[in-house]
Amino acid sequence: MTRFIIRRILWLVPVLLFVSLITFTLMHITPGGPWDQEKPVAAQVVANLNAKYSLDKPAWQQYLIYMGNVLHGDLGPS
Repeated sequence: MTRFIIRRILWLVPVLLFVSLITFTLMHITPGGPWDQEKPVAAQVVANLNAKYSLDKPAWQQYLIYMGNVLHGDLGPS
């Protein structure tokens, strides 16, 4: 029984990584951006918001930042 529990716990890590990667990828391939549905915003404001939330970095860097934040318990603003 102990082996079964340990095996399940060890499978938890790759499954969670896979689910987070798929979710992150789906969010990035959808058309539009986080600022498209709001009121018209100046280009400089959009650039500042993208820099603040690391949206101006490549997708792989954004994913690593996201996973680092999740591991520290920071799930971002709601």
